[in-house]
Amino acid sequence: MIIRDYITREVIRTFGGVFLVLFLIILSTQLIKSLAAVANGKIPIDFLFALIGLRNLQSLTLILPLTLFLGILLALSRLYKDSEMVALSACGIGPVTLIKSVIIVLASFIVLEIGLALVIGPWAFSRMQIVEEEFKLQADIELVVPGQFTLSNDGKRVIYAEEIVHRTKLKNVFLHVDTDTRSSVLAANEANIETDPRQGARYIVFQNGHRYDGESGTLEYRDIKFKDYGVLLEGRGRAVIQLDRDALPLKALINSDNLYYKAELQWRISQILMMIILALLAVPLSKTSPRHGRYGKMALAVLIYIIYSNLLLVAMNWLRKGVVEAYIGMWWVHLLFFALFLFLFARQMGWLSGLRRKSHDVLHCPDEFDEMVKD
Repeated sequence: MIIRDYITREVIRTFGGVFLVLFLIILSTQLIKSLAAVANGKIPIDFLFALIGLRNLQSLTLILPLTLFLGILLALSRLYKDSEMVALSACGIGPVTLIKSVIIVLASFIVLEIGLALVIGPWAFSRMQIVEEEFKLQADIELVVPGQFTLSNDGKRVIYAEEIVHRTKLKNVFLHVDTDTRSSVLAANEANIETDPRQGARYIVFQNGHRYDGESGTLEYRDIKFKDYGVLLEGRGRAVIQLDRDALPLKALINSDNLYYKAELQWRISQILMMIILALLAVPLSKTSPRHGRYGKMALAVLIYIIYSNLLLVAMNWLRKGVVEAYIGMWWVHLLFFALFLFLFARQMGWLSGLRRKSHDVLHCPDEFDEMVKD
């Protein structure tokens, strides 16, 4: 149908504009966070742009339902503002046709949201966590700048190297290790970075150097000369990296009886359901008079989205704590807003007019009053 194609094009075009604005806002925010992570030594500089891309993939899961909701609302509101819906209504085009047009657009976005929420988003989380954990294994050395003293992440070590060759060999190395009761200083002309093949742990091995040990606050120190001396660097072996719930694959969540895992699974599915319900809810919400303008319902739409998303967070916390059963979980929030859609749609279709007529009968309103209203 030509009218249906026209409505579909309007929705997609408006969606593109709204998505561009929201995506640029998210992109700038993620850029600031990523630069802060690099500055704090949590992420290597060569992973910066990949980190921004992964974080934006995660953000798409959340902003896609909002973007589609606002896109449909603005597109249909323009039809009401320009009185095009009046002409369409005269041709027999009503809310049912709008719902069908929205479903056509929604079908393609559902596939995209399923991929983002269930596959791509968790993969992006896992990739970021793996890179962060691997960087922690190299943190002591990767942050060392030749000719400068570098403080470790735990604040208990200071390392200095006059020169670094091929990232594994250091020249004129100095290491100060401070504990609660003792202080140690290691100095050597050379040191090598070696990795334990079984555990993945990394060591800095000093060669032909001296170690000076002593108790804090005293003058009792001892000088130990050594040929080879290994110091474990910060971090853990790669084998013990455990992914967070956000980064777990779908299969691990489905087969688990853990309440936290069940809550995470329902949260991912809820992103898909929220997009569907909000897209349908935009149809009755878009009805407005030309006097109110195209953006008359924007504040209400944003408020509905905020309430919806916050109720989902509340329901997820309840499920994690065992306040509600898993079969109730987060589904009651979706049922609540789907009921809101049914009410608004029935009101738009005029199905509730019979109830208002019955209320007039109960109040014994005269028939002349109805005629006066019609006039």
